[in-house]
Amino acid sequence: MRLLGREDHVVQIAPFNAAHYNNLRFGNEVSRFVAPPYDVIDRGMERKLKDDRLNITHITLGEEGDAYATAAKRLRHWLNDSVLTVDPEKCLYLYEQTFQGKDGTVRVRTGVIALIHIEEFSDGEILPHENTIPKHKADRMALMEAIHGNTEQILMLYDDPTGDVELTIDACRKSEEMLRFIDDQGVHHRVMRIEDESTVQRLCGLLAPQTMLIADGHHRYETALEYRNRRGTTKSNQGSRPFDYVLATLVSFKNPGLTINPTHRLVGRVEDGVLGRLKDRLRDRFRVTDFESPERLLAAIDEAPSTAFGVWCPSARITVLAELEDDGVEPNPLAELSVYVLQEMCLKDMLGFTTEMLDRKTNIEYVKELDSAASKVSSGEYTMCFFVKAPTAEQVMAVAKAGLKMPHKSTYFFPKIWSGTLMYLFGEKGSSQR
Repeated sequence: MRLLGREDHVVQIAPFNAAHYNNLRFGNEVSRFVAPPYDVIDRGMERKLKDDRLNITHITLGEEGDAYATAAKRLRHWLNDSVLTVDPEKCLYLYEQTFQGKDGTVRVRTGVIALIHIEEFSDGEILPHENTIPKHKADRMALMEAIHGNTEQILMLYDDPTGDVELTIDACRKSEEMLRFIDDQGVHHRVMRIEDESTVQRLCGLLAPQTMLIADGHHRYETALEYRNRRGTTKSNQGSRPFDYVLATLVSFKNPGLTINPTHRLVGRVEDGVLGRLKDRLRDRFRVTDFESPERLLAAIDEAPSTAFGVWCPSARITVLAELEDDGVEPNPLAELSVYVLQEMCLKDMLGFTTEMLDRKTNIEYVKELDSAASKVSSGEYTMCFFVKAPTAEQVMAVAKAGLKMPHKSTYFFPKIWSGTLMYLFGEKGSSQR
């Protein structure tokens, strides 16, 4: 599979001096310091994480009242006080995450942590698949302007048709483990240095011809792009400045541990008349099948076509699977997605949502955990739940290749790349400590 881009395109991949919690001071087990990415932390979780004065959320989420000024001061203090240290040599790093899949099997997702040269999307070398929200980018820009660096990694996917990258990575698995932890979902995280110069050069060379897809971290990538552009770029300085690069974990889309989970939709208040007509309107556009319980509906969704979705509304006695009828229209990558069909044909056409309402989460919530969705509907907090099928990695690639964007919250790549592992600070060249 070859993605959109020039035949001769090259993405600059580079090793770097990683900033991280000081192993000599704290050891390799870093559970107390790490946190999920900034955008999945709610207020309650934030308060709990910040109970530890050295947790990374004091940087990634800042402090109330002064934007990220205190975060920048705290980061500098941590560096001066050897809470954080910076590796003296430029390295690549191996990030290994081991977890149990939904089918009970143990899976391992492995990626390379590296710097990737920032490119405009129009160049076709780095591709997005989701739209971004200006408010979120402004928040990330405030942090980046304060600390001058990347405190979190972007997740990017690449094609590896020969398997050479995976083979090279496998040979690095026995490298010295620099940090480890188990997160609250039972995922085992390990990070190892790749110090051997020939291996570093080989990996950078193998990854350079690949077109990269942003899997998770669109807001952070676009913020890094804007940060660079604000400082100007010319042919003479292009690629020579620290902020011409962004920190990323690079994973092959053929990696056996690559997992995409669905993100379901909860809808709040629905007018009685609209709700009363919903089932009939669904039958006008879809093949509708009734089920006795949401559990049986979910089991049916797993076996249904990629465009199918489920509707569960206890108050209206609706528990149905909606499968798109073949209308003879030439398919496109978006039209093959459950989330897109639901958004365009049901949420917008039948329930009156606009794109702005969906982006701003007006009367709608996006949930990943089925138990949470069931609880919120059963309690009456939300009126109904729409269950969707997760897109495959190939479908995400196809959308990006076509230059299209998926609906908001279409993909949930699991596990998340956690904060507090490695950071990239523009002004830090490395210390003598590890």
